[in-house]
Amino acid sequence: MRKSKAGVVLIAILLVALTAGCTGEKTANTFSESPTSSASPKVTLQPKHHSTEELLRNMENIKQFSYIENTSIRFNVTIRIGNSTQRENTTIIYRRSGYIDLVNKKAEINTTTTVFPGGAETFTRDIIIGDKVYIFLNGRWIKLTNDTFGPLSKFIANMTWKYNIVSFTEKYLKRKPFNETFRNGTLFLYYNITEEDLRGITSSFFGNNSNMTFNVSRGVLEIRFRNGVLIGGRMGYRMTVHTWGEAVGRMVDIYETGNVYDEFVVFDINVTKRISPPELERA
Repeated sequence: MRKSKAGVVLIAILLVALTAGCTGEKTANTFSESPTSSASPKVTLQPKHHSTEELLRNMENIKQFSYIENTSIRFNVTIRIGNSTQRENTTIIYRRSGYIDLVNKKAEINTTTTVFPGGAETFTRDIIIGDKVYIFLNGRWIKLTNDTFGPLSKFIANMTWKYNIVSFTEKYLKRKPFNETFRNGTLFLYYNITEEDLRGITSSFFGNNSNMTFNVSRGVLEIRFRNGVLIGGRMGYRMTVHTWGEAVGRMVDIYETGNVYDEFVVFDINVTKRISPPELERA
């Protein structure tokens, strides 16, 4: 809804994040006696059910990781211009593949954003090194600095290190889940997400816009472990947004109500990849 350059950049970079993998479940191995010993009962080896303390130790040992993440935002939109009202449905889909180095504070995130109806598609690439942020957008690299984007660079960097998948999962793993199941070798843990964290995550979409208010609620996080290792999770919550402004001499109010669904898969844990600042003069 925002037409400023900073707004376009913010919407293009959903950094959080945070959410749930569509990975297949692995069936436990079964060992049985040969047919000649059919009188002996079958012995099934069940996967180990790791304790929270063991899971936390494994999480603390994650220094680098790669991930694939999909986010779907489905809104019912009401647009009021003067005395006229228009209603429509909008869907925004973010597809991300990323790598994050928590030790050296380096990250590279590729995002494809598709908006429906229409199917308009945008690709961005983000490189974050410490508190420096570089964005490949509209065919060229942009370095976010205090001179050009104010505190935006620091904001994006802080979001990356605070709300990345591993850090966010580790934070909730220290709490008591409201539900826990163990199926086919996979541990599922469920948590209610605090309003503070929901607002922190959604601020990645909107940033600091004085002509906007938004509310988030009903946040639920599912995280999955197999053999004590994080493999993915998912997150869902409800969002309402009110944006207003003036166009062609008339006041415009936009109300958006809908649901956000997020899912991710984690892989290549502690596999180091090289990340360097882009050569801006060649972009």
